[in-house]
Amino acid sequence: MSTLIRIRGNGEATVYAMLALVGLAAAVSGAFYGVFVDGGRVGPGFLPLVAGGLTAVLCGWLALRGVHGRRSHPPGGPADGVEPHLAEDINPVDDATDDDVDISGRTRRERIHNLWKVFGLTLGAILLVQVVGFLAAFGALVFVISTWIERQPLLKSAVIAAAATGLIYGVFGLFLEIPLPGGLLGLGTEG
Repeated sequence: MSTLIRIRGNGEATVYAMLALVGLAAAVSGAFYGVFVDGGRVGPGFLPLVAGGLTAVLCGWLALRGVHGRRSHPPGGPADGVEPHLAEDINPVDDATDDDVDISGRTRRERIHNLWKVFGLTLGAILLVQVVGFLAAFGALVFVISTWIERQPLLKSAVIAAAATGLIYGVFGLFLEIPLPGGLLGLGTEG
């Protein structure tokens, strides 16, 4: 079975593959904006190139690991009825059940749904940048993920969103002096 077919048959790997493509597109488009400007300062394309490149590599690796990863066996050994030398070839998602619960109490199915939600929210935030600006869209994205996906209290989510937005503004807007889009409302650092 080819890798692409195995990725398509695995929901988690599909999400990671899509995120890898988005990261690759961001990296390629960032290169066209100019990675460095006069005086050796970072240009507007530096962040999309680096962040998109890292996203493409890491998500691509996670997608491949999702379909080619080694299966963990219970202490008794490989799965019943499977020869030990063949057990490593079994796709770990094929026999996954909703009993696979993480430390937050989420099943595998819930984690995959959350990945899709974050993917959709990120797309929405990217579209929202044109209207409200990068800082407001980023703050809203962090707030919604914190409350809806991570189920945090509203006050805690607001503090997390404000801190994350302040950090982004401090690092990119003030320290690196990278203009952040202001959108129609002008809530950015574009000069």
